[in-house]
Amino acid sequence: MALPPTWNLFGEDHLPHRLQLLARMIDRESARQLQSQSGLSLADWRVLAFAGTAGMTSAAEICTAFQIDRAEVSRAISKLSQSGLIVRTPDDGNRKRLLLQLTPAGTALFSKTRQARVAYFAKITADLTTEERRTLEKLITKIAQAVDSFGHGASNSMTELTSETREVD
Repeated sequence: MALPPTWNLFGEDHLPHRLQLLARMIDRESARQLQSQSGLSLADWRVLAFAGTAGMTSAAEICTAFQIDRAEVSRAISKLSQSGLIVRTPDDGNRKRLLLQLTPAGTALFSKTRQARVAYFAKITADLTTEERRTLEKLITKIAQAVDSFGHGASNSMTELTSETREVD
């Protein structure tokens, strides 16, 4: 598959654009594989994977973990519940909250699908050395932390960036 036509749209200095495109490419291929291998959507997989990894969980925790829309998670939970892959039980500590847990069939599908996902990610990173993988992990973590700092009011960074941009114009 060729790179998207907008890969070089902003030049080499616009790494966030390329990261977004790469994430979309991975999501698109993941969605295709999940559907053909397991009959799952990407949202279904995220719910199944989080519940399979975290154990008993809630829709809100899944939304927060993946930073995705509650409606998307809700639809996936309904589908997985109707398919007998998860069960919803009331939380004794909070009557409004439902806890999600994989059924034995859900656990089996999670395990099978997780192996396929691990194999896919190993394949797309196979050309990277161990050191390159470590470096990439450190770099994307740094970028994620920088992005996260904007959401936590890091010295009003957006206002500062806007002011700097105006001065350059």
